[in-house]
Amino acid sequence: MKKESEIRTEVHPTADKRVHSEALEGVGDRSPEALRATHGLSIAEKGAGLPPGYRTRPFELQLEGLPISLTLVENLDELLDELIAKGPAHEDVQDERIPYWAELWPAAMGLGRHLLRHGCIRPGMSVLELGCGLGLPGIVAGKCGAVPTFTDYLPDALAFARHNWEQNLDRPARFALLDWRDPDPAFAAEVVLASDIAYEKRAFPFLPQAFRTLCRPGGKVFVADPSRSSAPEFFDQLPAQGFDVDVFSYLEHYKGHPSRIQVYVLTPL
Repeated sequence: MKKESEIRTEVHPTADKRVHSEALEGVGDRSPEALRATHGLSIAEKGAGLPPGYRTRPFELQLEGLPISLTLVENLDELLDELIAKGPAHEDVQDERIPYWAELWPAAMGLGRHLLRHGCIRPGMSVLELGCGLGLPGIVAGKCGAVPTFTDYLPDALAFARHNWEQNLDRPARFALLDWRDPDPAFAAEVVLASDIAYEKRAFPFLPQAFRTLCRPGGKVFVADPSRSSAPEFFDQLPAQGFDVDVFSYLEHYKGHPSRIQVYVLTPL
């Protein structure tokens, strides 16, 4: 594994996905078989607006001089509390519909910065964002001329990603439900983007196969991680599974906290 030389610093993430995941641990599991029927669905028509129940605010940022407009969710903690309060037998809890996607994670900012700084995206290139959430990296790719497909497990995430896309670009993009445990090769692209996905060890066995399935021959997978303690275990084993791995480091500031973001560039061999 090759690593760009830069000092690693302590991370103060804006929220910790693991806290809420542990609160729901063991209450259910998503069946890949149950999801196959939903793969490929386009979610929300152009201009359809946002789903109810979310307090939002506009947010403007610049990455490497590129202006981006986003609509952010303000009541994430309330949404998490509402989910937990439904109890372990509720279908939303059984299906682990945890709204991690509703936060703008610093890892997404670091990934977008990397794509711009290193000129990773060419016009016309096919790009798949895995677990897109609010869609920042895919929007960056789109502004570089790519043809992106935004995927997530939850329809509300795709509705927000579409809304954010339409705030920035006036051309079509694809939005589809996808579970990385059962990746559909029909979505394979030249570039795969993913932000902050190595926070639960139970996802580790599925991700390498998802990367191979969704990345076209000769393509690359870009995965950003906010230096989570669980991440090295996952990324360190990828060379043995047939991936070349390069690592780049960025310091992002959001909500008054610095976050050291590692961007892993994976090349399937």
